[in-house]
Amino acid sequence: GSMLTLEITSGVVAVVGILLAAWLWLGKRTLVTSIANSAPGRLLSTWWYNAWGFDWLYDKVFVKPFLGIAWLLKRDPLNSMMNIPAVLSRFAGKGLLLSENGYLRWYVASMSIGAVVVLALLMVLR
Repeated sequence: GSMLTLEITSGVVAVVGILLAAWLWLGKRTLVTSIANSAPGRLLSTWWYNAWGFDWLYDKVFVKPFLGIAWLLKRDPLNSMMNIPAVLSRFAGKGLLLSENGYLRWYVASMSIGAVVVLALLMVLR
């Protein structure tokens, strides 16, 4: 019942809209020209040519915030945090490279200092 009525009504409205558009577009266009030249017609045509302001709204709501977030993240801070272990290991490797001098007493002294530090930690943490 009511579903069929709704379907018929929507079909009739669509066909009437198409016929009205064809009559306005293909006819003499005097009515369209007079409406377009009136004050409300000029206002409406300005809005129509500017897509009812949706381009401006889309730019302010979606484009500008997206560009702002992209500008903030251009240095990729998450990737920089993932690079911290690699940078630390590179720094430690350079430090170890400086300690390689070929003298046995340096190696013995560094091993002794390391053993003292480990024993001190064991005594403090116990």
